[in-house]
Amino acid sequence: MISSCKAEQKVPFRTACRALGVSESWFYKWRDRPPTAWETRRQHLAEDIE
Repeated sequence: MISSCKAEQKVPFRTACRALGVSESWFYKWRDRPPTAWETRRQHLAEDIE
């Protein structure tokens, strides 16, 4: 949500985080983490379906 606000509406991360009640540090930690096993599996399944 926060990343799409930045990309589509040019809303700064700080503003989007504040509006959603999320700390900026948490957002950056979440954004920069490696994908989880579940996310990786979901991506592979989506590719197989296509």
